[in-house]
Amino acid sequence: MSLREQMTIEDREREERWAEDIKYHAARHVWRNRDRTTNRRIPWPVWFEKKFGEDFNEYVERKSAEKKA
Repeated sequence: MSLREQMTIEDREREERWAEDIKYHAARHVWRNRDRTTNRRIPWPVWFEKKFGEDFNEYVERKSAEKKA
């Protein structure tokens, strides 16, 4: 049995909230540094896409729309 299967519903919801918080704050960091590169010479928006599997600009647009609603 995997660890995820052993978690209660509340634990899974908390983990999902934490994952979303991490993604949100990573996006804030990328926004401030979007014209720069990481230490490995990867542009920050590309790093975000590799890390989270979502295009950075699409994420920003989606979050902006959520905030306005």
